[in-house]
Amino acid sequence: MYSVVIPVYEAAVSIRRCVDSWLAQTEQNLEVILVDDGSTDGSGRICDEYAKKDRRVRVLHQKNAGVSAARNAGIEAAEGEYLLFTDSDDYVAEDYLEQMARCQRESGADLVLCGFHHLYDGADILKIPKPAETFRVSDCPEAFLLLYEKSFLNMPWNKLYKRELAGIFDSSLSLGEDLLFNLEYMRNCGKIAVLAKPLCYYIQDEQKTTLSSRKRQDRLALARRVCEETEDFYEQVCREEDAERRSMGHRRIFTRYMNEVMDECEKMPGDQNLTREKKIQIIQSYAEDAWVRERGQEAVFAYPDYKILWFFLRRGHAGMVYLLCVLRSILVRAVHHIRRKGGSFAWSL
Repeated sequence: MYSVVIPVYEAAVSIRRCVDSWLAQTEQNLEVILVDDGSTDGSGRICDEYAKKDRRVRVLHQKNAGVSAARNAGIEAAEGEYLLFTDSDDYVAEDYLEQMARCQRESGADLVLCGFHHLYDGADILKIPKPAETFRVSDCPEAFLLLYEKSFLNMPWNKLYKRELAGIFDSSLSLGEDLLFNLEYMRNCGKIAVLAKPLCYYIQDEQKTTLSSRKRQDRLALARRVCEETEDFYEQVCREEDAERRSMGHRRIFTRYMNEVMDECEKMPGDQNLTREKKIQIIQSYAEDAWVRERGQEAVFAYPDYKILWFFLRRGHAGMVYLLCVLRSILVRAVHHIRRKGGSFAWSL
């Protein structure tokens, strides 16, 4: 049997679509565990309604403790041999479980991951993982790095796990806990199967959240921890023997940390709680960060905007970095406006 764990918090608007997509699966041998994490908008009542209508649905109610704690409660309650996760505002294709289960049976893999639809602001961005093969991390460091770079290892909701090999999510973290869960799982598993099909739907809403300066520093500190633990995994599990390739592997992993730094810079113009001077001051602190200064040259940026920002950031030109981020935000808003006017469309990455 397959156990599907769905953490639910303030999801009254989306939870029906999510649960319905699972109850309509072509593979019917499943249980759906809804973990109501202290919702106050009626989500818990909706979950109970599903449990009354379909014996495959089970509901757990708990005080609000966060998504990781909710997933951990679902893992503990799961009775299936295999685990899957979905967020309450997302949903899956009707043959998602059938295709994932078939891939697992045919490959004998301990972990199966697939692609997904990234639905954002009228766009359907297809994320397809490569290489589409079955491999052992210890035998194929390059496959691990490709999946890591393209962010296919970040989340739990596009994967099928063996329950006996799964650990728990670190509920003390607010960033990177999903990746750390997956890294720990991959330490315990043998083969990984990559299914190059977009079978689930990840919805990113347009709600913007702002962070205090303290939260930003916490976020980067957590990003550094994730980077260091990923590098440890790469050293201990991948065991790349070629010195040059091993060095490049570390550079590619560190680039993810630098992407977080650039991401924070690009979010700065939208923060209405800070003055322009304070924003530039924060960017300057990134430029002066010891770890950034020590290892920044290792980054291998894939995006042109990150390359340009780094050119000025490493020289300490925080004002220019902020100006470029302002210009980028204007361009992004214009593109989103055109996208909304033109209707939805799709492309593949």
